Amino acid sequence: MMLLTCADVVGSFFGYPILGVEEMVALWASILLAFSLPAAHIAKTHVGVDLLYSKFTRPMKKVNDIFITSVSCALFFLIGWQCYQYALELRAAGEVTMTLQFPAYLLIFGVAFALFVKSVVIFFELLTALQMEK
Repeated sequence: MMLLTCADVVGSFFGYPILGVEEMVALWASILLAFSLPAAHIAKTHVGVDLLYSKFTRPMKKVNDIFITSVSCALFFLIGWQCYQYALELRAAGEVTMTLQFPAYLLIFGVAFALFVKSVVIFFELLTALQMEK
């Protein structure tokens, strides 16, 4: 994305900009962000605030973990489902990007897939937390 942007800037300087660079970079950035969510969750690279959590007792931490993991799993699944529904609407409408005429629904299907993967990752984390309860 950086090389493409730099090439566009240099090309624009000489009077030959690259058509659709802004669209391509925006599309790639959204896909990159969506697909980095499950990987970041697995690697535990997300930001957590534990001011209150550190004061919880061990059983309360377990209850909190199970609750937060359950809500997170449901939330990402629902967001993925809504993205999937939106992609179906875009496909039915024949929506394309302005410059490149790229079918916009393909991007949204990719985002929905990444969110479903993230919800599955969280679900397995929930199963692990519940098994440790026994």
